[in-house]
Amino acid sequence: MQEDIVRLIELQKIDLEILRLEKSVAEVPQALKKAKKERDLLKEKINVLEKAIEEKEKQKNLFEEELKEEQKRLKQTQARLTQIRGSRDYQILLREIDEMKKTIRIKEDEILKLMEEIENLSKERDNLKNQLEKVQAVLEEETKKFEKFCEEINAEKESLLKKRKEIAEKISGGILRKYELIRQKKGGVGIAAVENGVCEGCFMSVPPQLYNELQKDNRFYECPHCKRIIYFKRIYHKEEEALPEES
Repeated sequence: MQEDIVRLIELQKIDLEILRLEKSVAEVPQALKKAKKERDLLKEKINVLEKAIEEKEKQKNLFEEELKEEQKRLKQTQARLTQIRGSRDYQILLREIDEMKKTIRIKEDEILKLMEEIENLSKERDNLKNQLEKVQAVLEEETKKFEKFCEEINAEKESLLKKRKEIAEKISGGILRKYELIRQKKGGVGIAAVENGVCEGCFMSVPPQLYNELQKDNRFYECPHCKRIIYFKRIYHKEEEALPEES
């Protein structure tokens, strides 16, 4: 029985280490998270700017078409001046021409305003794109670092799994199955030491009679509270009892 307990303790150490490695891989580094967040935010801003530029380009094109039509009408109307005989009709046509010129000036001003807005938005977009390139470079670097880290962790995990298999094969089938079931239900901890009458798995006191029986180390016991396999700590962790002498 002592051999199975020793192996279970060793197995528990390996399982906790594997669990730690898996958690470290699952937790994305802050630098990588930050770079991804910055990239996504920049992409969103660029997308908003590009949509705004597109809308203003459409509006500018529409005004330019309207301007062409207005300029065409102006030329046609100006050409009619030479054909007017009456003074009254001539004045009416002149006022019409003035209105057209006024409309043309307004259109030209609107087009210039839109061109300026498009230029400013384009500069802002290009600036953000430059920032995005830098962030993308950081993101790629951090991704490579994390991938390398994951490879190292996986290699370490594979080594531990191999060692785990070797140990598990030497443990009695019944106690191993019990350990595995408890470990899955209890956050990865299937066996716990008892010290000074307290289970180190759930930190609850075990009954005095059970504590006395546990010290005999003649069979397997379980904690009445957390149901983990328990053992008397001083038998299996004697090195922890040795304390440095006071000078």
